[in-house]
Amino acid sequence: MRDVTAAAVRTLAAVLGAGALLLPAALAPVPVGYSAAVALVVAVWCLLVARAGGTARGGAVGFVRRRLGFRAARTVTGLYFAGFATGQAAVALTAGEFAARLGGDAYGWSVAVLLAAATWATYRPRPLPTPVRRLRLAAVLTAAGGWWALGGAPDATASWWVLLPLLFGWVGIEGSVPGRTALTGTLLGVTAAAALYAVLLRPPAPLADLPLAPLALLSALVLALYCRTNLQATGTRWHELTGRPRAEGTATAATLALVTLTLAHLTGGTAALLLLPGSATAAILAVVAVAAVRTPTTLTTLTNRSKEKPHDHHDHHRPLEGAARPRR
Repeated sequence: MRDVTAAAVRTLAAVLGAGALLLPAALAPVPVGYSAAVALVVAVWCLLVARAGGTARGGAVGFVRRRLGFRAARTVTGLYFAGFATGQAAVALTAGEFAARLGGDAYGWSVAVLLAAATWATYRPRPLPTPVRRLRLAAVLTAAGGWWALGGAPDATASWWVLLPLLFGWVGIEGSVPGRTALTGTLLGVTAAAALYAVLLRPPAPLADLPLAPLALLSALVLALYCRTNLQATGTRWHELTGRPRAEGTATAATLALVTLTLAHLTGGTAALLLLPGSATAAILAVVAVAAVRTPTTLTTLTNRSKEKPHDHHDHHRPLEGAARPRR
């Protein structure tokens, strides 16, 4: 029973993060059926990957490299970089929208959040201590619960296109699936996360005349903190792809996020922005699924072919190291 509980907690810790606050702010209300459909796909995907040994050891990149080879693993790393970079545009824009409740322009606040997060990630690249990460998760769930309690008009106008943005909330699951022995706990964690998202995305009737400034400030600050650690993760992915400094990768990702954020400000909004990281997440899940269905015969053939070409040094000296999911 302890193993099942531990696996469920690990799954929740991997999945829950900025999405718990960002998705409701950008997409709610969303019909429960849409959330259930995405959760069902994720659960089936977990079953498929667990049968192949899981991704908990080495993450999605390591899993794909072992089963499909180096080039496929580089593809996953590139998808991580693109998804996290564009995703920070959505995180920063939502943080700016919360900050604007205190006064000022949402776009201006979002640019300030992005630049501050990039500067912090570049010059203070150390990971956050474990107690701080736990406090951050508690803060983001508190803020999400606060906004849910404030409510919204439950008109359920969302259509099928929200399925891709909803995948943003499941980033982290791709690198945390264990083998079959701990699968029950993982599925329980997926179910609990799905239930939480379904509730947060269907707020009750709105409440009026409540003080919003403290909640808005907490929401903006915690999203800025997630933006910082996510930009730091993009620096790591950049280094794995190119061998160049992590700081350069962080700056590149921040620039890409700034351009994306500006285009969204001019033409759309946060909901449209989430299509980009959601699509990257879907692509990562698809590549991992393909890797999971590889047969041992196919793997043996690939290994023998790689041994037949010892002169090909181009791939073997790339700096890609299979990594677990980046901390959020």
